[in-house]
Amino acid sequence: MARRICNLLKCIAGKKGVEDWTAMIYGFEEKKQTVTKKGAGLWFLMVIGILIIVVVLSTWWLLKSSQTTTEASVYNVSKLYLEELTAQQTKKFTNTLDNQTQQLKTAVHLLGETDVSTQEAMQKYIAHMEEINGFDFFALVDEEGTIYTESSVYPGVFEHRFPEGGFTEPYVSFNKSMGEGDLVLVSIPLEGYQTEGRQLAAATVGIDTETVIDKMSLDKNDGHSFSNVVKPDGSYVIRMPHTHLAPNTNLFTALEEEAYFEDDTTFVQWQEAVKHGREGMAVYELMGLQHFTYYMPIQGTDWSITTTLHYSLVSGNVDIIRTTLARNSGIQLLLVLMVVGVLFVVYLSMHKKNDSLHFEKIQAEEGSKAKSAFLSNMSHDIRTPMNAIIGFANLAVKNVEDTEKTRDYLVKILSSGNHLLALINDVLEMSRIESGKIHLEEAECNLFEMLKELYGMIYGQAEEKELNLVFDAGEVTDGDVYCDKLRMNQMFLNFLGNAVKFTPKGGEISVRISQKGVVNGRGTYVIRIKDTGIGMAPEFARKVFVPFERERTSTVSGIQGTGLGMSITKNIVDLMDGTIDVVTEPGKGTEFIVTVELRLQEKQSHQEYIEFMEPVTEPEAESVDFTGKRILVVEDNELNREIAVEVLEESGFKTEEAQDGSIAVEKVRASVPGYYDLVLMDIQMPVMDGYEASRAIRALEDERLAAVPIVAMTANAFEEDKQAALDAGMNGHLAKPFDVDELFEMLASVIDR
Repeated sequence: MARRICNLLKCIAGKKGVEDWTAMIYGFEEKKQTVTKKGAGLWFLMVIGILIIVVVLSTWWLLKSSQTTTEASVYNVSKLYLEELTAQQTKKFTNTLDNQTQQLKTAVHLLGETDVSTQEAMQKYIAHMEEINGFDFFALVDEEGTIYTESSVYPGVFEHRFPEGGFTEPYVSFNKSMGEGDLVLVSIPLEGYQTEGRQLAAATVGIDTETVIDKMSLDKNDGHSFSNVVKPDGSYVIRMPHTHLAPNTNLFTALEEEAYFEDDTTFVQWQEAVKHGREGMAVYELMGLQHFTYYMPIQGTDWSITTTLHYSLVSGNVDIIRTTLARNSGIQLLLVLMVVGVLFVVYLSMHKKNDSLHFEKIQAEEGSKAKSAFLSNMSHDIRTPMNAIIGFANLAVKNVEDTEKTRDYLVKILSSGNHLLALINDVLEMSRIESGKIHLEEAECNLFEMLKELYGMIYGQAEEKELNLVFDAGEVTDGDVYCDKLRMNQMFLNFLGNAVKFTPKGGEISVRISQKGVVNGRGTYVIRIKDTGIGMAPEFARKVFVPFERERTSTVSGIQGTGLGMSITKNIVDLMDGTIDVVTEPGKGTEFIVTVELRLQEKQSHQEYIEFMEPVTEPEAESVDFTGKRILVVEDNELNREIAVEVLEESGFKTEEAQDGSIAVEKVRASVPGYYDLVLMDIQMPVMDGYEASRAIRALEDERLAAVPIVAMTANAFEEDKQAALDAGMNGHLAKPFDVDELFEMLASVIDR
């Protein structure tokens, strides 16, 4: 036991760190800064200044270079991607035109074998060609510009005019006036064909733009890139919807109004390039998003195809570049710091060797003092109750025949034991807090009811010292909140326990809670715990929350305490993201002011007033007769098992024993249902621990045996240990060392279920 406590103390001292304890107790940090700053000369400042200038200039150059590299990389990656994509789309478009041209030539070839001398015969031929070739549109045009389709004749109203002087090669154009939707037209010249005395000049096939879009897969983009086909003036032949550009009929007109070009010449160069059939790329900003557009002429036409890419598609590549640059910057910074560090070490070794040795000596001495002070405090706090326990135990042995003296010694042993238990619990609590194992578990709670319960808890101690208690929550409008009630009670009881200890007879202790407003469903509460006790000196008030600190005055020298309660309380308030202030003066009392924000429940009971008065003493519960009840005590420690058996048998229990969990399981399995009324189970045991044993019992085939009540009686006393016991199938949990009354109350409640 002593070795475990020693290891625990060393662990806590190690977590806090020698330097931290030195800083708090001896002001070591101040000495450290004084030694470090002493004698810093002009030469060293000049060196630091030069290094700073070098770092600033190199960082500026690196950032400038990085920006240029990033922009160039983004541009090049985008250009390569878009150039390839645009070339593919251009090829698809020209292939579509070539296919239609070949089909048109085949249809013209069949024209030579068909009589089209009459309009009726010609329209019949046109309908036949549309059907067998799947043309979206097919027509013949005579020398006067009249267009003949399968069902209509358009006398000279065709929007398109063939090139002046005629044409000999397939001619591509665009038409919107034929009532057939938007068409891309391919025309070839005709010679030697007449209808009703008129010379036929050309055969024309029309491809619906929707068909072109489908064949080129322009409508299957990924949302980041899309293609358009435009005329030299920027008007659309094929337009895909643009997320960031309003509907329009001319690309250049829309961009001139809505887009931003960093270089004003870029837009003009783009227009000129499209007009003269050149290719290139333009970069511009539209609706806050950077766009890249590559343009390329379509062979056999005066049109161009444009492919646009959103910046987000290449952002992954940019991020890689930026990551690389950031890594390089970090390496450079590290190298600079290493150089600075080396120079600093050289400087100190040359000019501060003696001071450095002196500093190391102070560090060692003060660190040793801090650690010694820490362990000395704990040694004193542990040895004091241990000395009383051992001393009174020896006196009890020597005076065993004197019942009255022996009883008095045992009462004092019990009191010292409880104090030692409180000290160990506080040390363990601090260890858990510093290791980050304490977490708040918020649940529904009523502040008025909490105060009422606290009043009942503290009333007896206050009455014994004739202290006046004042509890007031009149300024609280929203009492229904979410909080960790266990930790809140722990905070209140630490404050109130100190107030009772350090307030003389006839004094007053007050607890007042006020609400300061509600923001985003959270209420701000100010908690004031005030007493008229002995107060604290200013120098001690500054370190009242430091672990193991107690004011060494003759007034409090006889008052027991662990010196950890306020530190634990401060950590609880920190976990709640609250603040805590101390107002105190020697001889005039102390006031702790805690401010916390608590989440409000949606429905409030709106209690206007609670009168705190002397708690009504409930009648003591009738004692339960355990005579004849059989209990299996599972405990690997022989002394602990002997104590438990002795206490249980004195109350009427029949007891049986098991040294580990596996023996307990076999005993229960071999028994008949109802043989054991209850199993009292330790947790940490060899062979099979209490959790495993409980799960094994609950898994027995006989449901009546599996349902035997099981209560954990263990030194694992934290909340998570209690939950682990319940999760393993146990019915209750008791912490060692156990209180006899609490033990019987627990056994009675479990057996009566």
